[in-house]
Amino acid sequence: MARRTVSVTGTGTASAAPDVVRVDLRIGHDAADVAAALTGASRGIAAVGSVVRASGVADADIRTLDASVGQRYDQTGSPVGFTAQQRLRVTVRRLDAVGDILAAAAGAVGNALLVDQVVLDVSDRSSGLKDARHAAFADARGKAEQYAGLSAARLGSVLTVSEGGATPFPGPRGMAFAAREMAAAMPVEGGDLDITVAVAVTWELQPPEAPREPAAQTR
Repeated sequence: MARRTVSVTGTGTASAAPDVVRVDLRIGHDAADVAAALTGASRGIAAVGSVVRASGVADADIRTLDASVGQRYDQTGSPVGFTAQQRLRVTVRRLDAVGDILAAAAGAVGNALLVDQVVLDVSDRSSGLKDARHAAFADARGKAEQYAGLSAARLGSVLTVSEGGATPFPGPRGMAFAAREMAAAMPVEGGDLDITVAVAVTWELQPPEAPREPAAQTR
């Protein structure tokens, strides 16, 4: 006889207070040739890096994301030059400093600086993930117990456990605003972020326990 099982997916959520802001900055530079475009973009991103460091951001919290160069065309489709871009990710560990950092970066390069995204994050998610996993497993067990009861059975041993993925919070939203406009829209309010975990668990189903006979009464 095939083994009877029940498989369910549970979800659990834990709240975490964001303690960092990850800001993706982009510099673009137009020029007549590739070399000049790349040089201009590199100078711009270097200037941004300098003012960001001067604002108190550590070297370890500044990372180049990518660089690209492409040809530019006019309205008739004729090539008119090249555009080079470089992107920088800055991790700001003081939420109230984001506006000042953006203002300083914009002051260094003007409207050549764009803000691709500003994302609230948690530097250490381990505690929140642990709480979310506990909640997800409890949710799965509650569902499984209900299905076992509906099947005139009871839960036995856990056979498999598989985490379907952890979502710290909704994904980043692209902004691509001029840095001067972004700076005016700050400060950043932290609030709470939800860390959500999904877990798939399979239990063995066992026959229900036989009712116990009442103990014989002695006279």
